[in-house]
Amino acid sequence: MTAVEWADEHFYLSAESSYVEGRWETLPFQVAILNAMGNDEIREVNLIKSARVGYSQMLKAALAYLLQHKQRNQLLLQPTDAAAAGFMKAHIETMIRDVPTIKALAPWHGKKHRDNTMDTKRFSNRRQLWCLGGTAAKNYREKSVDTVIYDELAAFPHDVEKEGSPTFLGDKRLEGSVFGKSIRGSTPKIKGECQIERAAIESGNLLRFWLPCPHCDEYQPLKWGGPEADHGLKWQADDSASVGYLCPHCGAIGTYAEWMPQQKRGEWRDPDADLVTSDGIDWHRLDGRRIAVPESVSFHVWTAYSPFTDWSRVVQGWLKAKGDIGKLKTFVNTTLGETWEEAGERIEHHELYRRREHYPAQVPAGALVLTCAVDTQDDRLECEVVGWGFGDERWSVDFQIFHGDPSRQELWDRLDQYLQQTWQHESGNQLRIACTCIDSGGHFTQQVYAFVKPREGRRIFAIKGKGGVGRPIVSRPSTANKGKIKLFSVGVDTAKELTMARLQVLEPGPGYCHWPVVGNFDEEFFKQLTAEERRTRYHKGHAVREWVKTRSRNEAFDLAVYNLAAREILNPNYEALADKVNAEPDAAPPKRRRRMKMKGF
Repeated sequence: MTAVEWADEHFYLSAESSYVEGRWETLPFQVAILNAMGNDEIREVNLIKSARVGYSQMLKAALAYLLQHKQRNQLLLQPTDAAAAGFMKAHIETMIRDVPTIKALAPWHGKKHRDNTMDTKRFSNRRQLWCLGGTAAKNYREKSVDTVIYDELAAFPHDVEKEGSPTFLGDKRLEGSVFGKSIRGSTPKIKGECQIERAAIESGNLLRFWLPCPHCDEYQPLKWGGPEADHGLKWQADDSASVGYLCPHCGAIGTYAEWMPQQKRGEWRDPDADLVTSDGIDWHRLDGRRIAVPESVSFHVWTAYSPFTDWSRVVQGWLKAKGDIGKLKTFVNTTLGETWEEAGERIEHHELYRRREHYPAQVPAGALVLTCAVDTQDDRLECEVVGWGFGDERWSVDFQIFHGDPSRQELWDRLDQYLQQTWQHESGNQLRIACTCIDSGGHFTQQVYAFVKPREGRRIFAIKGKGGVGRPIVSRPSTANKGKIKLFSVGVDTAKELTMARLQVLEPGPGYCHWPVVGNFDEEFFKQLTAEERRTRYHKGHAVREWVKTRSRNEAFDLAVYNLAAREILNPNYEALADKVNAEPDAAPPKRRRRMKMKGF
C-alpha cells in the first residue's frame, strides 16, 4: 500500500489535535506530499508550507504508515524539548489511541510501562519512536533509525551546541539504514537564514501545485496578487469579499468555488528542474517522458489551496497586516508560506568590482600613509594594506592570504616579513606600513598577544571588537589582559556603519574607496566585502538595528573595518605627510618633523 492508500483506510483525526474529528481523507494537494514521505525511493522530502494545509496530520499519517506498514524505527525532532513533550502528548499519544492498527502495536497504552515514556515509545513489532528536542546535541546520538523527521525546521538552531547543523547531525543517524529517509517541514522564516529554504535549495527542485484554469484550462500555480495585480488573487480596494483569481492566460476572474474543484486535476511541477508528478509515485518530464524517482524533492504549498479557509479570509488577514511590519512578516511566513526578506541596507558586489582601477604605481599619489589589517582564521592569516589620503579617501594596495597553522611560529614569521616590506609610491619614495591592527578575538588570542608585544614600537597592535550602538570606532587601549599588551577595543557597529557609508560614495574624493585591477582583488573579494547588511528587526515591539551576514565568508569586510581602526589609532596629519611623501626621493629630510599623534599615546 502507498502512504495515501494506508492513511485513507486506517488513519483517524483525533479531537484534541484536529479541527474536525473523524476518518482521514487525503486532499488532492496532499497526495503527492504524503506519498513522497512514504516512498522508499525518495530519501529526502522538504516541505515549505503555510498554516492550515494539514501538515501535522500528514506528518502523523506518514509516521504511522512507516511504523506499522513498513516497520521502521523513527526519530521525530521538535525545536525544543518542551515542544517535543507537547507534541507527544497532544498528537502521538492521541494518534496511538485512535488509530486501531497502531493501538494494536501498543499493549502498554494507558499504562505506566518502561516502553511508554514521554520521549520514547517501543512497539510490539520491535520498532521504536523517539520524540526529542533539537537543541541538545545528545538527542542526536546513539540512535539507529530509518526515518528522521524535523518538524518546524526553521525554528531549530543553526548550529547545535557547536557540533553542526541539525539536519547534518540527524541525517547521520540514517547511514546504516537501507531505506533511510529524512523528512523536513516548516513554516519559513527570514530569507537567507531559513533552514527549510536552504534545504529546498540544496535539493535542486521546488515543486508547486499547478491547477487548470476553470475557464481556459491552462495550468498554473496559484499566486498572491493584489488590487492592482495583473494575475493572481485580486480584489477591489479594501473589499475582501470581491476576491477572485485572475488568470494571466485568458484574463477571466474565477471564484474560490470555481477553482477548488480543479485540484482533482492538479499536478506538482517544477519547470526549472523539468519535473512533474501527480501522486509522488510516478515522475516524468514536462513533455510526458517518464523518469526515475528523484532522491530529493521539495514542495511549496500555501493557504490558497486550503479547504479550511477561503480566499476572502486570506485577504482580510492581508488588510489587517498592511502597514504593520510585524504583522506583515507573520502574514508572509504563515499565510503565503514564503520567507521574509528584511529591508536591509547593502551594496551589490559587482558594482564595486567594476570600479577597479589601473594604478600608476603600487601606491597612487593621493595615498599618503599605509595601514594594514590582519584577520586571524583557523587555517590562515588574511591581510589587506590600505593607503589613506585627504578626506580619508582610501586606496587598497595589496591583499594577501598566508595559509598555515596560526599556532605555529612559522606562519607569524611570514607575517612579520610581510609587514616590514616597503611599497613604491608614485612620487618615487618608498612607504612602510605605519600602523597594523590584528584581530585577537578568535581562537588564537595568545598567539596574537605574543606577536604584537615586542612589536608595539612599530605600531603593530591587537584589537578586539565590541558591539553596541554609539561606541567610538577605537577606545583607549587597555593593558588589563593576560598578555599585558595595549589592546584596543573597536566599536564594530560604528565602524561598520562608516565603512558601509564610504563604500557607497560614488565619486573620487573624501571617503571614496579605490581598488586595483591587479593582485588578489577578484570577484570573491568583493562578495566578501559586501557580505553584511544592516537590517531592522522587531523585538517586543521595538525596532532594533543589527548587522547580518548574507554569506558565510565576510573576511574582506572585516579587514576594511580593521583598517579603519588602524587609521583612527594613527590619527594622521595629511598636510605634513603630503610634504614628506611628495618630496624628491633624494632630498634631505627637514630638520623639524611633525610626528603623527596616536590616540591613547
